[in-house]
Amino acid sequence: MQSLGFKCLLSRRSLSRISICTRGMSSANGGRSNDTVHIQRQALKVVAGLDGWGQLQAQDVKLTMNMNTDFRASSQTDDLKYSLNYAVISRGVHRFVEGCGRYRSLGHLAREVKKFSMNEYPGIQTIEVGAEADAAHLRCGSLGVVVNSDGHRPDEILLSGMKLLTLIGVFTFERRRKQYVDLKLSFPWPKEAGEFPDCQELLDDVVSYVERANFKTAESLAESVAHVVTLREYFQLHRGLPVKVKVIKLNAITETEGVGVSCVRSADEFTGKPPFWEDIPNDRADVFNLPVFQQPHASVSEWNRVFLAFGSNIGDRFAHIERSLRLLAEDPKVKLLRSSSLFESEPMYFKEQSPFMNGVVEVQTRYSPHELLELCKRIEYEHLKRVKEFDNGPRSIDLDILLYQNANFEHVVLNSEDLVIPHPRMLERSFVLEPLCELLAFHEVHPISAESVQSHLKELYRKGNKEDILVKLVPLPGIPSNIPTTRFLKFRREYEEDQSTSELVLRTKSNTYVMGIVNVTPDSFSDGSPMWNDVNHFLLKVQRMILDVLKLHENVIIDIGGCSTRPGSQQPSVEEELSRTIPLITAIRGCRDFSQENVIISIDTYRSAVAEKAITAGADIVNDISGGSFDTNMFKVISAYPNVGYVLSHIRGDMTTMTSLNKYDDTVGLDGVEEFIYGKKQHSERTKVIRNICRELAERYQLALASGIKRWQIILDPGIGFAKNAKQNLDIIKHTPSIKGYSCVTHGQFVNFANLPVLLGPSRKNFIGTIIQEAQVERRDFATGTIVGSCVGYDADIIRVHDVTNCSKSARLADELYRK
Repeated sequence: MQSLGFKCLLSRRSLSRISICTRGMSSANGGRSNDTVHIQRQALKVVAGLDGWGQLQAQDVKLTMNMNTDFRASSQTDDLKYSLNYAVISRGVHRFVEGCGRYRSLGHLAREVKKFSMNEYPGIQTIEVGAEADAAHLRCGSLGVVVNSDGHRPDEILLSGMKLLTLIGVFTFERRRKQYVDLKLSFPWPKEAGEFPDCQELLDDVVSYVERANFKTAESLAESVAHVVTLREYFQLHRGLPVKVKVIKLNAITETEGVGVSCVRSADEFTGKPPFWEDIPNDRADVFNLPVFQQPHASVSEWNRVFLAFGSNIGDRFAHIERSLRLLAEDPKVKLLRSSSLFESEPMYFKEQSPFMNGVVEVQTRYSPHELLELCKRIEYEHLKRVKEFDNGPRSIDLDILLYQNANFEHVVLNSEDLVIPHPRMLERSFVLEPLCELLAFHEVHPISAESVQSHLKELYRKGNKEDILVKLVPLPGIPSNIPTTRFLKFRREYEEDQSTSELVLRTKSNTYVMGIVNVTPDSFSDGSPMWNDVNHFLLKVQRMILDVLKLHENVIIDIGGCSTRPGSQQPSVEEELSRTIPLITAIRGCRDFSQENVIISIDTYRSAVAEKAITAGADIVNDISGGSFDTNMFKVISAYPNVGYVLSHIRGDMTTMTSLNKYDDTVGLDGVEEFIYGKKQHSERTKVIRNICRELAERYQLALASGIKRWQIILDPGIGFAKNAKQNLDIIKHTPSIKGYSCVTHGQFVNFANLPVLLGPSRKNFIGTIIQEAQVERRDFATGTIVGSCVGYDADIIRVHDVTNCSKSARLADELYRK
């Protein structure tokens, strides 16, 4: 729709600059010449309708004329008499306009000049006249019109230079203050349409709307302005006429003069779509004016996909969260699919309150957005007895709808007084984005910003704000006689920029946990004991371990095993394993010689019956070398205790076959699988072993979650020494960051290991003996201490060792070196 006349109007060249162009004859132009004589921006002082103050006063008008003629004879003879004399025309037009003195509108002026010129100067074949007034409206830089002598082409109106302040943008800093947008409107003025439309009132409507509006995207603002414009009487009478709206954000990208969008709409396109701007809440940056009529809707007859954020900072936070999720799952119209990790965060807005525990859960629901909101509020206020004293204050539970997708995975966008979807503040909160990104694949985008949610998270961390640092939590049971509320393993994670790739990667900055091995067996590969059935003997050993570790570390993990898992070992019966382990767990929990709060008990078993008995006796973690593959009931038992940690380990085969199963390649298991490390696709030879291990772990992980185990329970163990040779064991240690950064899409299902703690158990293993040429396992402790330091440097979270006295020292030194 942009004509030559518009281009002239947009020009800001010097007054009355005159040019001539020629392109010869055009048969497609009806035999008329393509030669044109131009008069650009001739200055006039004339009454052309109301001025910016609503007065009929003379105002400055710039007149541009593009006159089609044939000046070939003038070109050949260099004689002006064969062309249009622009000096004569310019003077003639000036006298004509002054003689009339007053015009009803700018359009009336332009059309009168067109008629005068065509009648007065016969050499003009066709003409285009543009009139531009800079003072026709106080908030508009220029009101312009372009009229032409073509009976089939409409004249055009252009409103430009509207620099308006409005709230627009998806980023937090854009929500805090208004910014300038440059607005331009253009639309046809058909010759049969009659009088020039009332542009002053149209501009009043647009200015009032834009400066009270609150949008995330320029796209929504442009469409909304088009809707405002087409409600004017002029467009209602001519419903098919298009209006072009161009919105430029002047300060969005500093390297540019502006960035933005444009759209073309007509009144017909808004038929049946109600206005959505009548009561704009202009004092709230968290409420948006979204054109919701464009968005997909939810169907309560189908299962919709929803992401809910949860948080608590009063009382037993984990108990509140776990109960609220159970209440959600008990509703027949809600299915819990996946939960994120749990994170502890400092209060973000009102600082004088306790730290929050936060996370995200993915659900399916047959509730509409508002019905789901009602369910969440019932859980908050009726079941959990939340008392809301003020916004962002303490709460027993908070459930917020972040994203809502219908059954076709189309985002539902909603803007109402009590519910805004997507959640308006989700992009400014790491405690929302971090758990959400555990569940969302890399390609999934925010429905308003159209950027991936993962990208928003990285941008948030690049700011380096301390309040964005989160502590990953693994819940552990309380101790009824001592600490009745939930305890936690805590892992403080911070993003760092990788020096070689410039990628942001997560690194553990809290101290490493030391897990001390206690084998209550006669045949373990390095520390089997003839006193395996003497509980007092092992209790004294455990007490020494606890004292040694707690000198340097805040907590200690005691890992109790009742059967050897060395290759080729004979396995005792379930009853025998129970008789070896449960009395010791009971004795440790009954001991008053150390702080129970700082002692974490792990049961090293692959049997569900042993795991459950150990949990009821006081165990906090189940360390399962089989990843649930040796006992099909294991996942069911673990899922029944959501406050118990679970070490999900990698293994191939069993104790009799594992040593022959250490061939790792990409010939199997890759069908329908895409693999990533820190968001980058991976298929290199260098990462082959790690990817195979992670891929097999991912399969067990998916089965665990499908069985009801929560993500927050899981600790990963890549299984050093289990179906791996010496080089592969070293690869595991060196590539621990790759394990933490691993994710994959398997047949449409996204698995992400981000934030899952990693346990490494290198202690006294054969690969150490092979490298240092030491056959006696008990003489490998010094070398194990060296490996422990490397494991910490490569970002392991838990180190499982026999010699806790010395290895706890190695871990502490490595913590100081790598994590401070």
